[in-house]
Amino acid sequence: MKKIPQDIIGNIAILKFPKRTLFIIKKLKARKFLKDHKTVTTVVEKTKGFSGKLRTMETKHLAGIKTKQTTYKENGCTFKFNIDNSYFSPRLSNERKIISDEIVNLVKKKNMKIGSAPTKDNNKSVRVLVMFAGISPYPIVIAKKLKQINKKAKIISNELNKTANKESSKNISLNKVQDYITLVDGDAKKLPNKLKDKFDIILMPRPNLKDTFLKTALKLSKSGTTIFYHGFGTKEEVINEIKRGTDNKIGKIKIRKAGDIGAYKFRWQAQFKVK
Repeated sequence: MKKIPQDIIGNIAILKFPKRTLFIIKKLKARKFLKDHKTVTTVVEKTKGFSGKLRTMETKHLAGIKTKQTTYKENGCTFKFNIDNSYFSPRLSNERKIISDEIVNLVKKKNMKIGSAPTKDNNKSVRVLVMFAGISPYPIVIAKKLKQINKKAKIISNELNKTANKESSKNISLNKVQDYITLVDGDAKKLPNKLKDKFDIILMPRPNLKDTFLKTALKLSKSGTTIFYHGFGTKEEVINEIKRGTDNKIGKIKIRKAGDIGAYKFRWQAQFKVK
């Protein structure tokens, strides 16, 4: 048998077996995996991949402690959540580091600009919106890094999944970044009706859905807003969908490959400013 695809999220290992694999073989492989990986206490099988509006998956217990609750650490932050209830990918850890570092640098520059001379904006914090936030790994990682360098920002974390928002609230407190992050639940398309202010930075770690949500992001933007957007397909396809979705009311698009989602299928991270 070929190497079994796997993800390790904290104390839980998620294995994916070829179709028609006998259950007893799965159990034996899971027990061996548990024995070989001392930090893993639970092994489950992915029985259904991420699907639906909430992008949740289904797993089945195979070995170790019977739980779906995990404690996961990355980028100096700690997250506790149920792996079946909310979308989360440990494979995006480095992507979260790259983007959070870029956003922190933007916040530092905007903080300096706001405080450079006495103006009516001196008391305003840089406003950051994170759409499709899940259990809030992006908002929390960004906030933790800003707190470490004593830079201020107001971060709105938006997610449709009610369970994910409950887990977000607990993780925000766990990481002690309550002063930075505000949760706004519900459909991202309704955000323009909920939020009065425009944002300096909008992060769109968008799932692979047909709707781009770019028109919603534009409604929440102002001249100079920086948008980070996740698209899927070829580089040219993502660039074209951004131009269509923004009516070309943006500056130069900076784009890079940000991981694969399947055989010859890629995620792209694009960064651009609103004119």
